[in-house]
Amino acid sequence: MILKRKTIAVTGGAGLIGSFLVERLLSVGARVVVADDFSKGRREYLAAVVDRIEIREGDLEYLEAMQRALEGADVVFHLASRAFGISYSDGNHLTIFQHNERITNNLLHVLAQRSVEHLLVASSSCVYPDQVPTPLSELPIFTGEPEQANYGYGWAKRFLEQKMALLARETKLPLTIVRPFNIYGERYNWSGEASQAIPMLVKKVMDGADPVVIWGSGSQRRNYLHSADCADAMVALVERGVQGTFNIGTEETVTLRELVDSICRLSGRKPRIVTDTAKPEGRRIKSADSTRLRAVYPGFRVSISLDDGLRRMLGWYRATFERAA
Repeated sequence: MILKRKTIAVTGGAGLIGSFLVERLLSVGARVVVADDFSKGRREYLAAVVDRIEIREGDLEYLEAMQRALEGADVVFHLASRAFGISYSDGNHLTIFQHNERITNNLLHVLAQRSVEHLLVASSSCVYPDQVPTPLSELPIFTGEPEQANYGYGWAKRFLEQKMALLARETKLPLTIVRPFNIYGERYNWSGEASQAIPMLVKKVMDGADPVVIWGSGSQRRNYLHSADCADAMVALVERGVQGTFNIGTEETVTLRELVDSICRLSGRKPRIVTDTAKPEGRRIKSADSTRLRAVYPGFRVSISLDDGLRRMLGWYRATFERAA
């Protein structure tokens, strides 16, 4: 699909992945509409391109906002969701599920009334069960229970996938579903104790915490991918007109302890590091089988290494907290 001069709506376009996606779409000549309520995304993430995009502010949990967001769109990238870190998920699974279901149902309603040329929806690696082999391949949506540590979010994303698949079947809408794995980046809006792992650990180290506490054993392994590389893969899939379900991530992993060690090394800090096994840690190993993605997009690669990404996160900390002080 040639995206040049297409009108493309990006829900959640001011967010962690969405802001990089907007820049990537502009680079291929698309006309971009950003739909965001700025509850997690920030206008400053779009500052470099604000004169080249249209912003439609609104809470997509309301139907009218979704209708306005998608008006005139040729292609839709749906990234908007309510997602937080593992500490927020613990005890808030139902709330997370309800928030995301309202957004999903509004998307379904609008696209059932007016189809588009292509729809990409961002699901999550949280849809996968804890008790399946790693690296994780693109399993059928209702294999076992979703990830227990993010149970509500996992179910919400499973419902998103199923509802959009039904829509595509009924309307012949070309549909791409992506399941990103542990995406991080410096365009992160701090959410306090509800924040995700990398920003949480960067803040602990840079705040001078001693000891730095890791939830769980610290031996749990994760694949991390920078938002810019995730956004590149999303655009490439739609450009190629690829339909189906694809992981976005890699097979390489690090332990949480190794992650903290890297943050300390890059920042020059030397705190004690301890673990709290009373806290949830999620599945033991979480990495993506990227075979299907690489088959349709051979150019997929990690252009921002974890060390470089962590350096960017240290810059995020300085801009977010030191400047504010």
